[in-house]
Amino acid sequence: MKKVLLIWLLATGIASAQATAQNIALDERVPDLKIQTWLDNRQPGPAQTTYIEFFHSANPACKTSLERLKEITSKPGTKLRVIILTKESPEKIAPLLRPYLSERISVGLNAEKSFTAFGVNYLPFGVLTDARYRALWMGNSLQVNEKIIEQPTH
Repeated sequence: MKKVLLIWLLATGIASAQATAQNIALDERVPDLKIQTWLDNRQPGPAQTTYIEFFHSANPACKTSLERLKEITSKPGTKLRVIILTKESPEKIAPLLRPYLSERISVGLNAEKSFTAFGVNYLPFGVLTDARYRALWMGNSLQVNEKIIEQPTH
């Protein structure tokens, strides 16, 4: 009985820690992005829906998620823009992320403040927002798909 209780307490603790792991509440405005440097000076244009992707090159799942986001944004008629944020040095990360730049994908460099403001504790992680920067979805970037992106906004 003690083992069952211990397992239940651990599972509850882990679930509550994950629920508060990020600093975002759905349907509420997300923290402002404080990006002063954009890769190749390509700032994002306005969009109905924005996906903010937190990235680190040491995480292979982050690159997999970029491939999927590039595929989604390359479809005709997409209303999604993607902002990739990284804390890594521009010299290191530019060659890796430059192939993902497009009309719909921008890369914010030196994004330490944004990682902190969003409370990012694990990667891959992303936040889908509406045009007013209210959080519509958040979670593991490998789970985001067109159905989630195309949900009606609030």
